[in-house]
Amino acid sequence: MYLQRMKKAFFNLSLTSKLKYTYTILIFICFFCNLLILYGFFSKEMQKTVSALTSQTVDTVSQGVDHSLSTISKSSTYLLGTAEVQNYLRDMNHSEYAISSKQLRNFLYMSLESMPLVSSIIVMQPSGAYEGAARYTLPSIQMDSLENTSWYEKLYAQKGAPILTINADGFFAFEDGGNYVSLIRLINSTEDAQPAGYLFINISVDSLLSFAREDENNYSDFCVFSGRDIILPFANDDLNLWFQDPAADSLPAENIIRLNGERYLLLNFQASTLDWNYMAAIHYSYLTHQHQTFLLISIIIILISFLFFLLIALGTNRFITAPLCRLMNAMKKPETGDFNHANVTPYYDEIGQLQNAYNDMVDKIQQLLESKVAEQKKLRHTELNVLQEQIKPHFLYNSLGAISYLVTSRQNEKAYDLIISLSEYYRESLSKGDKVIPLSAEINIVKNYLKLQKVRFPEVFRDEYEIQEELLSRRIPKLILQPLVENSLYHGIIPTCDYGIIKISVFSDAGYLFIRISDNGIGISPTDLEKIWDLKTDRPSQSFGLRGTIERMQIFYEMQDICTINSRPNEGTTITFSIPLNKTETQDEPLDF
Repeated sequence: MYLQRMKKAFFNLSLTSKLKYTYTILIFICFFCNLLILYGFFSKEMQKTVSALTSQTVDTVSQGVDHSLSTISKSSTYLLGTAEVQNYLRDMNHSEYAISSKQLRNFLYMSLESMPLVSSIIVMQPSGAYEGAARYTLPSIQMDSLENTSWYEKLYAQKGAPILTINADGFFAFEDGGNYVSLIRLINSTEDAQPAGYLFINISVDSLLSFAREDENNYSDFCVFSGRDIILPFANDDLNLWFQDPAADSLPAENIIRLNGERYLLLNFQASTLDWNYMAAIHYSYLTHQHQTFLLISIIIILISFLFFLLIALGTNRFITAPLCRLMNAMKKPETGDFNHANVTPYYDEIGQLQNAYNDMVDKIQQLLESKVAEQKKLRHTELNVLQEQIKPHFLYNSLGAISYLVTSRQNEKAYDLIISLSEYYRESLSKGDKVIPLSAEINIVKNYLKLQKVRFPEVFRDEYEIQEELLSRRIPKLILQPLVENSLYHGIIPTCDYGIIKISVFSDAGYLFIRISDNGIGISPTDLEKIWDLKTDRPSQSFGLRGTIERMQIFYEMQDICTINSRPNEGTTITFSIPLNKTETQDEPLDF
C-alpha cells in the first residue's frame, strides 16, 4: 500500500521534478564513467611501465653482450703474443711446423676452457693454412682468399684493433647453421712488428644471449637483428614470419600487432657497440595478467553502468516519451474527422494538464463544427428552394410562349392540346409538394414536357430512353432532367435546323447511379463550357437551366464532382450525373436535406 502511494506521488510530480531525479541518476553514471577512464589511463601507464622495464632489460642485455665481448677481446690480446701463436706463424721446416701446430692446438683448447662463451678459435697464416680448436666442430672456410672478404682492408686499417662481424661476413660456415659473432684480429710478429697472421674467435649468438630468454625477464619473446638480417630469431615462429614479411619494413620504436588472434606489444631498441637492434615482443596476456583484479572490477562497474543506462532509458520512455507520443497521435486524429478525447495518462503532471487542455479544445471545436454544419444545412436548403423557384417560372414562361405562338398562328386545336398537356405536366411535376420524387416520376415529367414541345415543333426531334427498370424506384431531386432536356432542344437541336435526337440513359455501375442526357445538336464551345464551370462569372442565358441544375445537384448531394460534360462543336453534347447508390433512397418519404 505504501509503495502504491509512493508510485502515485511520483507520477503526479511535475515533469521538471522527474527530470531532476533522472539527472541525479546520470550523475552517478558519470561517476562510473570516470572509473572507466581511470581504468584506461591505468592501462596506458601499465604499458609505459612495462615498456620502461623492458627497455631496462634490453639495456642490461646489451651491456652484458658488450661486457662479454670486451672480456673476450681482452683475452684475445693475450693470445696474440704467446709463444705458441708466434712460433706457428714463423717460417720453419716441416718437422718444426708439425711440432708448433700441435703445441698451438693444445694451447687453443686450453684457452677455450677459460672462455666459456667461445665456440672456436682459429689462427691463420697469410698463406691460408690454419690451426684451430673448437668445442664441437671447426667451421668450414667458404672463400679461397682472405683478400676477397669485405673486412680484409678494414682489418689492416684498424692497426691491431678487433673487428666484430657475423660469421666473418660469410668467410665461415658453421655446421649447426647458427649465427656466430666472429672477433677478427691481425697478429703482428713480436720480432719485427709486421703482420704475421690472423686470429678468429667465434662466439655463438645463442650462447652470448642465452641469459636474455630466461623466464624471469619482463618480455615474452626476444629478437636481435642488424638491418634486415636476423642474428637471433624469435622463439615464436609466427613472429619470425611477420618479421620476414616485406610489409614489416617499417619498424617503429613501439608498435602493436595482431598475429593469429593474439596481440603483441613490440619494443625496438638499438645498441651502439655492435650496431644491433633488439626487439622485445610482449604478449598482451602478460599486460592483462598484471592488472587482472582491476580488470575484473572494471567489468563489474561497466555492467552496473549499463543497468543504470537501461533503467534511465526505460524511465524516460515510460514517463515522458511514450505519453507524449500517444498525445501527439491523438492530436492528429481531428485531421481525419475523429474528435474523440485523448486518453493518454490518468495523472495530473504537465502531460496530463496538456491532455485536459486538448480535450477541452476538441469539445469546443466539435461544438463549433456542429453549429456550422447546422448553419450550412439551413443555407443549402434556402439556396435549393431559390433555385427551384427560379426554374418553375422559367419553364412556365417558355410554355406560355409556345401557347401564345399557337394562338397567334390560329392553331387553336394545337393550343388547346398544349394547354391540356401543360396541365398534365404541372399536375405531375407538383407531386403533392414533394421535393424528392422517384426517378419514374421525373421521367414522366420529361415525357410530358417533350410531348408539349412536339406540338410546337413537329418533325424537329425525337426522344429515346434507355433505362434499367430496377432503378426507376430510386429517388432524386425534382425537376433535374427537364431543364437539361430543354437546353438540348432549344440550344442544341433547333439551331442546327435539322432533325435531332434527345436520348436519356439511366444505369448503374461500381456502386454509382448514372443519369445521362445526350443530343446530336450544335454542342457547346470551349469558351462557353468554361463559363458554365466558373462560378464567379455571370450565368449566360443559354446555360441557365444547365448551370442551375448542376448547382442544385452539388448542394443536394454535397459533391463537387457529381457532373461531367462532354461536348464538341457540331457533334452534340453529353451530360452525365454520377450519384453514389447509397445516397439514393427508395422509400416513399422524401429525403431530409
